[in-house]
Amino acid sequence: MELRDYLNVIRARKWTIVQAVVIVTLVAIVVSVVQPPVYEGEAKVLISEKDTGAALFGSVLPELSSQPERGLQTQVQLMQLRPLAEETIRQLGLEMTPDRLLERVRVTAVGQTNIVTIVAEDNSAERAAAIANAMAEQFVTWSRETNRESIQAAANEVEIRLEEAKDQILELGRRIEAQGQSDELSAELQIATGTYTTLAEKLEQLRINEQLEEGSGRIVSAAVVQDRPVAPTPVRNAVLGLAVGLVLGLSMAFLNEYLDDTVKNAEELERLYSAPVVGTIPLEKLEKGEKRRLAIIDTPGSPAAEAYRVLRNSLDFLNFEQNMKTLLISSAAPAEGKSTVAANLAATLAQAGKKVVLVSCDFRRPTTEHFFKVNNLIGLSDVLMGTHSMKAALQRPGDEQLLIMTSGKMPPNPSELLGSEKMKDLIESLEEWADWVLVDTPPLLAVADPAAVARWTDAVLVVSQAGRSTREAAKKAVEMLNKVGARVAGVVVWGIEEGKGGPGYGYYAGGYYYAGYYAAHYTGRDTAKAVKRADTRAAGTEEVEWTPDRSPGRVLARGVGRVVSALLGFLLVVALALAALYFLDQYFDWGLLETLVYFL
Repeated sequence: MELRDYLNVIRARKWTIVQAVVIVTLVAIVVSVVQPPVYEGEAKVLISEKDTGAALFGSVLPELSSQPERGLQTQVQLMQLRPLAEETIRQLGLEMTPDRLLERVRVTAVGQTNIVTIVAEDNSAERAAAIANAMAEQFVTWSRETNRESIQAAANEVEIRLEEAKDQILELGRRIEAQGQSDELSAELQIATGTYTTLAEKLEQLRINEQLEEGSGRIVSAAVVQDRPVAPTPVRNAVLGLAVGLVLGLSMAFLNEYLDDTVKNAEELERLYSAPVVGTIPLEKLEKGEKRRLAIIDTPGSPAAEAYRVLRNSLDFLNFEQNMKTLLISSAAPAEGKSTVAANLAATLAQAGKKVVLVSCDFRRPTTEHFFKVNNLIGLSDVLMGTHSMKAALQRPGDEQLLIMTSGKMPPNPSELLGSEKMKDLIESLEEWADWVLVDTPPLLAVADPAAVARWTDAVLVVSQAGRSTREAAKKAVEMLNKVGARVAGVVVWGIEEGKGGPGYGYYAGGYYYAGYYAAHYTGRDTAKAVKRADTRAAGTEEVEWTPDRSPGRVLARGVGRVVSALLGFLLVVALALAALYFLDQYFDWGLLETLVYFL
């Protein structure tokens, strides 16, 4: 996909993107409004890493070991022990479980330092500060008691050895008294006396250290009550909602585009059918109770009528190159406008002085009689079954150049009849009189009838509805036509909505959009008025009259629509700017949004 294709997707599905942005933003704002305020209390603890057991040897190791980060992270984990949470709950009289309390507490190390912050969140500013201070105090107390227990254990071990040294001295004293003074006993007594003195000094030092032990941590900054809540932050949430909504909307738009199998533009149709797009027909708005409309007769000055004239000229050009007389008109799937195109094209060719025969082969859902003042009592099925002659089945709706043969009654074997030699002979007989024989058939993928009759025609004109025809249906239709040796002469795009250019954002014909060209000159309701305006312009004057498109209500609606579109566009730009400001603020740590939230 090129950049233009991406922009086309965004333009075609802009309302999906807008809805996602608006909904997500509103949800973020509503959540911010209804959410209770959350306050933070922050206490800071300085960690001193010491090996108290080393006191046994008369020295304390440096506060920083060979792996300070590992030791600091160990202390961070120790601060989040369940017993500390339980003691905090008992101390403050909190009505929550230890797990719930620990979910509200966040313990982190500060950069490359030995300082650890304990942050507690609560709906009460006083309680948040109390929880942070209590957790810090509980850790300091626990650490002190744990270290004192370690020193006490070491002192007890020294005391045992001191008693052993004392007993050894007494024993040596008794032996000297009994055996007399000797160098060997004197040396042993001297060593024992030295050991006793050393152990006594160690024991005294451990007793002193036990009393002076403060633990591994010390509170250097107690938590204070904060008046400003840290959450919710409506501005930040709104900005994030806009950003998330925009990403979600774009994702939905491109996902829908990826999953959408409909044909998007004329170039794609030409590629699928290996034939040119010879016409695009705008969608007509039918009056209440009106089922079908022959635009070329009922509304000759309408955009649709002019589109059929362009289609007629395109067929004349193709016929000049390919010498066609019989043209099968069908579509890949039902309800794509094939019968409407066939009826209007027949009338348009007749108006140009061509002798035209329109043959309806749609036995299941015949519609030809709805466009012309003809009946379906005798039709094609009667001729093929031999109950009536071809002359009896042909009807003239009023134009001397146009003959209509309706489908007639539903035969028991429609596909066999349409593929029979009788059908071939009928078409050849019609070709002797007519310049054009148009054959209106059911959809190609609905029944086998079109494929059966396609072999007797010179070419096929495929009708594709804008925004509805799918690639898969087009591929299967081409495969079906190729199997019977039928050739697609061209494709007609039917049903383009006025002012939109079709959902495929790429359908056009003749280098201009019909709806835009005729919007200021034609209302589609009064042919006489259209003719009158043409006569007035010929006389050198221009008549301006009220039309539904120029009514105050329509003008106001268009004005409101422009204002709303401009407002949505402005909001989108603001959302993008705020999103960019937010991420820049977070990256460079300017603190602009925090200041803005504080004043709001």
